[in-house]
Amino acid sequence: MLKVSIIVPVYNDEKYLKRCLQSLFNQTLKDIEIIAINDGSKDRSLEILYEFQKKYASKMVIVEQENGGAGSARNAGINIANGEFINFIDADDYLEQNALEKMFNIAKENNVKLVRCNYKSIIGPFKMRYSNNWGKLKGNQIVNIKKNKNYIITETPAITNKLISRDIFETLRFPEKIKWEDLAITPVIVASAQRIYHMDEALYNYRIHNNTTISDFIKKTSKISDILQCVELLKKHMRDRKLDIEYKKQIEAIYILHLLFRVENVMTWIGFPKKDKVIIINLIINAIELEYPNWLECKYIQEYKNVNIIFNHSMKKLDRYLDDRFRQEKEMQTINGKINEILK
Repeated sequence: MLKVSIIVPVYNDEKYLKRCLQSLFNQTLKDIEIIAINDGSKDRSLEILYEFQKKYASKMVIVEQENGGAGSARNAGINIANGEFINFIDADDYLEQNALEKMFNIAKENNVKLVRCNYKSIIGPFKMRYSNNWGKLKGNQIVNIKKNKNYIITETPAITNKLISRDIFETLRFPEKIKWEDLAITPVIVASAQRIYHMDEALYNYRIHNNTTISDFIKKTSKISDILQCVELLKKHMRDRKLDIEYKKQIEAIYILHLLFRVENVMTWIGFPKKDKVIIINLIINAIELEYPNWLECKYIQEYKNVNIIFNHSMKKLDRYLDDRFRQEKEMQTINGKINEILK
């Protein structure tokens, strides 16, 4: 069995794709396969993939499919992966040369099913290291999730900084054709792994540009209501695995916080009418109130305010947007429909 399968969804990534692929084929861990899913690209991405396959035929598999989004592409890769572990990378990012070797060896030496590392953020010529976990963990250590349940809240829902045992995916797949799809399964993966290795070193290079998810902080996305589906899917996955009782408070915190993160997004959309912001924000808050009427008592809101200045500032402004007239809906489906109607 191969040690690691690396799954790369590719959609119109010609500008950065070569750097990504080169970082994978230059890995010091050699017993690997690269599964590139061309997700209906319209640019030269597929041509670049075949150029690399000619050079590294024994290590590379190319799957072509119509555009279905990152979740669909990752699922296609999981379905054919042969590695003992799976790693996901976005086609505009890249790994440090020894990333997979370090993470794989740690997984085997410590008998864990998940190893996570930190990121370096790349903005143009600038590279900044940051921790993608807002808890209080420092340094490298094994985390027992049952003893540190809040780890599933504080660890980033991003899937790309994690080396994951393939057997965790036997009954788990990404939701397809929706945004923020990682949130629906990453906390489930962390809880299912039970023991994970928290690696403090930054081995994943995350490129920030106009097309990355972070751009949603300043520009409108018609996919904002997808967050409602993501948190409901998360609850279902946890319930299906009988993890919902043990992690009840943590599921509640993820549900509330991530809907508030989307509220924060809407507040900052440039050129979007204030009156429409008010309606969408209240509809998202309405969704929180349907599930958790006492959501303001959630202690993790304050904890995140304490570690994130921007979020703290946004929540101080929330009262300016609240209007009871727009929080009268009784069904999630109606809320979703009203948000989408405004964003048409």
